[in-house]
Amino acid sequence: MTGPEQPDPDHPDHQHAERRHPDRHSPDHYSRDRHHLDRRTVTASTIVAAGALVAAAVPTAIGMVLGGLGAGWIALWCVGGIVLGTVSTAVAEAVRLAVTTFRLDSHRVERRVRFLASTTTSIATPRVRNVEISANVVQRRLGIATVKLSSGETDGSRLTLASLDLQAAEDLRRRLLAERASTDSTEIARLDPGWVRYTPVSFMTPVFGAIGVGLVFQVASWFNAVPALVREVWERVDHVPIPLLVVAAVLIIGVLGTVATVAVFVESWWSMRLDLHRDGSLEMRRGLLVGRHTTLDGSRIRGVTLHEPPGLRGIGAARLDVLAIGVGLGKDENGQTKPSPALVPASPREVSVGVAESVLGVELPASGALRGHPVAARRRRHLRAVLATVALTAIALVPALVWPWLWWVPVTVLVVSGVVSWWIAVDNHRGLGHTVTDTVVALRKGSVLRRTDVLLRDGILGWNIRRTPFQRRAGLATLVATSAGGGGAFRLPDLGADQASVVWGTAGDVWGTAGDVWAHLSRGRSA
Repeated sequence: MTGPEQPDPDHPDHQHAERRHPDRHSPDHYSRDRHHLDRRTVTASTIVAAGALVAAAVPTAIGMVLGGLGAGWIALWCVGGIVLGTVSTAVAEAVRLAVTTFRLDSHRVERRVRFLASTTTSIATPRVRNVEISANVVQRRLGIATVKLSSGETDGSRLTLASLDLQAAEDLRRRLLAERASTDSTEIARLDPGWVRYTPVSFMTPVFGAIGVGLVFQVASWFNAVPALVREVWERVDHVPIPLLVVAAVLIIGVLGTVATVAVFVESWWSMRLDLHRDGSLEMRRGLLVGRHTTLDGSRIRGVTLHEPPGLRGIGAARLDVLAIGVGLGKDENGQTKPSPALVPASPREVSVGVAESVLGVELPASGALRGHPVAARRRRHLRAVLATVALTAIALVPALVWPWLWWVPVTVLVVSGVVSWWIAVDNHRGLGHTVTDTVVALRKGSVLRRTDVLLRDGILGWNIRRTPFQRRAGLATLVATSAGGGGAFRLPDLGADQASVVWGTAGDVWGTAGDVWAHLSRGRSA
């Protein structure tokens, strides 16, 4: 006896049956199914919205009390607003959950929103380069997370799935990144709690402090309580000398700003760990209230930026950003927030330099090895300092001409602006520097916002040369490197002729000989 006849796999009828009944575990079967987001996202969003409304109700209630409103009105506005906002969020999230579906196959990730109109967003799976998994404290407790995908193009497509089961999000990351998600990795940075001591010297400290004071007056103004508040404060400090009042105001702003910057630092960088994979990809985990797990494709990295404002320079610290395609500040062409470029927070300079060398795979040029710029560049900065001082003093003369007893205002402005602008001019010129090696080009500039951009030569698309009439007379030029990473343009001002020719030579033979290019520039024509 013979067994049952086996179907011929090459027979057309058998192939047709396979198309009608694909394997349940195959990607084709998975692509046939559209999936909804996790239902727990409604609960998570509602709890977060309720918490935000409660936080907003506290200063609002204080402002109402200062404005003299009764307890009934305060309860109506605050409690009623919290309830109305919470219910509205729950309804909106339930609707979003019902109208949003997604699917994943071997070719693309697709999200569809079908409400009044149908909107479909998709990214080809081979083009996914960056994957970020984030979960706030509520989402973590519920076991869900938000997944953000971005392609490798500059300002390329981005797609957000909010929210998925946490394990499903990790499985999705591994599936999209394939070998990059599982290759051996080396830890190159981990948060040191002692780094929090660097946060008070940030420029954001006085900004946050001023914002905190401004919020108090803003809330009070909603209920016409500012005059009463100012009058009460003035009655308490009426007999205090003005210098002490100024010192007290600075201390209050400093304390508020320090508390805010420390809170932001802890929330953003809690449990930070940066890993480097064998293929050059980066994987970062960080965050306290909102946990973030980000993977960056190493083939998209074009360099790093070392930030050293005066406060950090004074204590030997720096912070590090990565220059990569599709990564940076602001929003992309689809209105989605780009992945953060931050790699290392404010920390000892040697830590940031060590991480940069690990990421780029080369040794960074020493700070003292950068080549300074000509004396003509220093003269330009001193001239700008003089002009700024004259302009500010002229403006300060106006009230003194109207009220002669304010003669001290222009004098004070002259002294303060003169000293500050002179220091900035000197420090700015000292900060100018560059160097070219076989693998990287390092560009340093700035004083208050000093930064050193270290660009991989393979990632430089070209150089733009700019010369104003004043620069031509001084024999100087400004070079702007074009790269696909970061902001796309990296400016280095006021180089001499011999320096510029060396730097723009990193773009290849397209520039011709240095003498010919500079001759064209000197005659004012485009190179």
